[in-house]
Amino acid sequence: MSNKKTRGVFAALAAGALALSMAPNALATLDDADGAPVVIVPDEKVSNAEVFRIADSTRILTAIEASESRTDWGRIYKEADATGLFWSCSNDDYPLHDDVAGPGWEEGEFFFPVYVGKPILGNVKCTVVKKVTEVGATYGNMDIIVARSDDYPDALAAAPLADVLDAPILLHPTTAPAGSDANGNGVMDSVEAEIERLAKVGAHEGVSVTVHLLGGTQALAHSVENGIDGIKNVDNTLRYQGLNRYETASNIAKVTVDAYGLESGAKSRDVNVYLTTGENFPDALAAGAAASNNDGVVLLTQGTKLDTYEFTLDFLKRLRNWVDDTNNHINTSEIFAVGGPSATAAAGSIDLAASYVGVNRYETATLTAEATFGNPRNYAVVSGETFPDAL
Repeated sequence: MSNKKTRGVFAALAAGALALSMAPNALATLDDADGAPVVIVPDEKVSNAEVFRIADSTRILTAIEASESRTDWGRIYKEADATGLFWSCSNDDYPLHDDVAGPGWEEGEFFFPVYVGKPILGNVKCTVVKKVTEVGATYGNMDIIVARSDDYPDALAAAPLADVLDAPILLHPTTAPAGSDANGNGVMDSVEAEIERLAKVGAHEGVSVTVHLLGGTQALAHSVENGIDGIKNVDNTLRYQGLNRYETASNIAKVTVDAYGLESGAKSRDVNVYLTTGENFPDALAAGAAASNNDGVVLLTQGTKLDTYEFTLDFLKRLRNWVDDTNNHINTSEIFAVGGPSATAAAGSIDLAASYVGVNRYETATLTAEATFGNPRNYAVVSGETFPDAL
C-alpha cells in the first residue's frame, strides 16, 4: 500500500519552487524592469483562482526568485518552550510587576491590595495570562541544493531530496561565466548572494548549513565547490555523483531515504520507486513531484530498457521481498512507471503497481498528477519544453 503525504501538493511545490508559464495565445506580454516577460492572464482564464508568477530573465535568476519566494526553508527548530501562567499588575502609581503564578491560579483579572508603607496604596488591577518562554537552544539544518543549469540528467532525481530537506534548488553553470564572478571565487555573484542569504538564516549555534551539489565535476566544477565552501556560514558541502546519470539517481535516492529520511520513516528497502526515462526530462519532473508526495524516489531507465550497468535494477533488487506486519513496517514498496519509455523498460521483468503513459509529455504529467494528488487546490504550471523552471 502506498502512504500519501500531505506536505507537497503539486509539481515544483515539492521542491519549494513555483514557476508559472502559459501558452502564448493565452496571454499578453511586456517587459518589466529586469527584462523578463510579464505574464498577464485574463480574468476569465483563471476564474476565482489566484495566479502567482515567479520568473526572471534567465533560468538561474528564476531559480533564485523561487528560492526567495519562501522565508521558511530548512528544518530549524527550538527545544521545547516552557508555557505557564504569569501574573502582571500595575496602576498609575505602582510600577509594573510580574512573576510566575502560584498553584491554583487561573487565567483572568483580579484586584490586589498593594501596601507601600501607610496608608494602603489601593487596589491594583492584575491579570493572569499564559506566556511562552523560550528556554531551549536552536538546532536543525539549513540545506541548499545546487544543480547544473545547462543540462538535466543529474537533477532528475532531485525533487524527493529537496522535499525531505525542505531545500530550494538553485542552478549554476559548470563554471562561472566570465564577468559573472566579481569575487573571483568560482561562484556566480547572484548564486553566491542567495546562498549567503539562506546560510545567514541558518546561522545559529546548533544549526548546520549544508550545500548539496548534484553530479560530478563535469557537471559542477571544483572551482564552484571550492567557492561555495568559502561562503560565510556554509558549514559543509556534499556532492552526489555516479559513473553516469543512472548511478547518480540511485545514489541520490539512497541518500534521500537512508541518510535524511522520509516523513513516514520508510528506508530504501521499503520506499516506493518511480521509474522514468533518463534520456529526456519531462517525465522525470512529473515523477519527482509524485514521488515526493508518496514516500517515493526517482530512478532512471535508459529509455525503453534498463541501464547497461544495472544501477537501477540493483536498487530494485534490494527492496524488501517479504513484509512482517508485526514489525510495524510503515510502507510496502510499490513501483510505478511514468512515461512510455520506462513502462516499456519494465514490461515483462518488473511488476508495476501502476503506469502513467499519455500520448505526450503533457498527458503523462496530467495522468501522474491525477493518480497521485487526488483533488489538489494548488498547482504549478511550467513550460514542458525546457527543464529548469519545473525543476
